[in-house]
Amino acid sequence: MISNKIKITMFHTSSSGSNNYYLYHAATDAMRNKYDLELLTAQEALYNRNLNHSDVYITTHGEHGTQSDKVNIELWHGFPLKGMAKMDRQETTTDEKINDYWSNVDIITSYSTLYNTAMNACNGARIQKYHITGVPRNDALLTANGRANLMNILPQWNDSGENIIFFMPTFRKSIINPDKTEGGKNFSNLFGLSEFNKQQLLKFLREQNIMLIIKLHPFEEKFFSKELQDLSDEKIYTLNDTTLESAGMDLYDVLNAADMLLTDYSSVYIDYLLLNRPVVFLPTDLEEYKTNRGLLLEPYEFWTPGPKIDTQKELQETISHYLKNSTWYENERNTILNLCHKYQDAHSSVRVWELIDTYIQDNLQLIYQRREQSAQYQNMQQQVKRKIQDIIEQGNLAQANEAIQQYLESNSADPDIFAMNGMLHLLNNDAQEAINTFQAGHKHFPWDEDLLYNLGYVYELLGDSTAAIEHYQEALRLSSRQEMTQLLEGKLNSIT
Repeated sequence: MISNKIKITMFHTSSSGSNNYYLYHAATDAMRNKYDLELLTAQEALYNRNLNHSDVYITTHGEHGTQSDKVNIELWHGFPLKGMAKMDRQETTTDEKINDYWSNVDIITSYSTLYNTAMNACNGARIQKYHITGVPRNDALLTANGRANLMNILPQWNDSGENIIFFMPTFRKSIINPDKTEGGKNFSNLFGLSEFNKQQLLKFLREQNIMLIIKLHPFEEKFFSKELQDLSDEKIYTLNDTTLESAGMDLYDVLNAADMLLTDYSSVYIDYLLLNRPVVFLPTDLEEYKTNRGLLLEPYEFWTPGPKIDTQKELQETISHYLKNSTWYENERNTILNLCHKYQDAHSSVRVWELIDTYIQDNLQLIYQRREQSAQYQNMQQQVKRKIQDIIEQGNLAQANEAIQQYLESNSADPDIFAMNGMLHLLNNDAQEAINTFQAGHKHFPWDEDLLYNLGYVYELLGDSTAAIEHYQEALRLSSRQEMTQLLEGKLNSIT
């Protein structure tokens, strides 16, 4: 049963600066009593059969498709420096799909008017959707006890007052799209330097009493696993999403432990400017990156308030200089800080929640109307699908197939449609195509026990008891209905 409370679903897809993570934990008791709030990891969202029952979706990476009958809020995950969507030179998504997504977004939280302009060059939304609030993760950046949190994450490290430097480059290669390479970074070493000597670096870190923390983009950890292992040392530690999640933390719980930041084109430095601490830039493939991906803000020299280095010698000399004089480039840092951040306090989450609350209350009647309309539409869909099922049971397979195609002209495929399509193939003596259809449905709806049951049933017919048992067991694990649970238990007992 759907609660009368407005349901808000927030997506926590990464522990590398998740605005949703911080916004959720900043919700007051009053907000939690007023609204039904949930924070879902990517895995939890994938297996959540009631995901479409929410009234409001809050995303940070466009990870949930926007719907015109829902409230859609986009917090995003950083200041836009690199070309994205329409401004990405390698983007393959059509303008139509980009427009479809952003046209249904109701609220886009923002850092500043500059953010509005840069972001909108990429997505083409209307200016009324932008609201300058600051972003929730920066509240933690300004208030967390980063060094203490870092000790909890790295129990082998005993804080003895070292200078802590974070190295956080943007990604060039993605596990999602491995054929897309952004820039021409020298992948023989993490820093992209033309020449690199590990022993020389370690000697320098010990002499200067520096601990180096390497935090790669989650997309790129896979590609540098060997390099990270080779660099491991008492003066060099690696942070990743798994480590942070295991400690129940996010990157921004520890980022302010850094006395200095090394980066290239990652927008993390825009946030780090709030701390007024040194930043060193390693744009070792700047021209290639500009050609392949593109930068929104140029000239690069102006927008990156810190020294630019290309060699290990320059890197070590620059770090040494900063340790003696942390005010180097301070004026340049303040210039970019004031251009990028309207708010420089730790109250962004408060402003975002006030914005969301006001928007919901102003549109409360519309939200409830949409609920009712959605319920009516779903009821109509069920009636149509029941008629199609009746046609199948009567043996009129061609008519059933035609009815399914007509249904799909105005409705997206759901578990029932995949199940009926699969059964049509099975009744037409095409077991392999039935399996393919059920598997396609399972990929889209991994929580649906009926599709898993159907897969088990086909494998049982084919005499593959191992595959049948595997799918029956998984269906039993996910079963939400007593009659299905009993059916599956009976199947498993009969096979085993």
